[in-house]
Amino acid sequence: MRAYLANLTPKALMLLAVPVVAIAYPIVSIVAPAVVHAVVPEVVRSVLSLI
Repeated sequence: MRAYLANLTPKALMLLAVPVVAIAYPIVSIVAPAVVHAVVPEVVRSVLSLI
């Protein structure tokens, strides 16, 4: 797979990158805030319990 991707032209790589970004952006914009919301309160509680 690496050899195949290494032999692609820059134009072909850009054409492959556009759908990847289009798919990844909504996933990250939904998942990242949910993860932060789930993790930060627990971290804050553990830090406050150490004080």
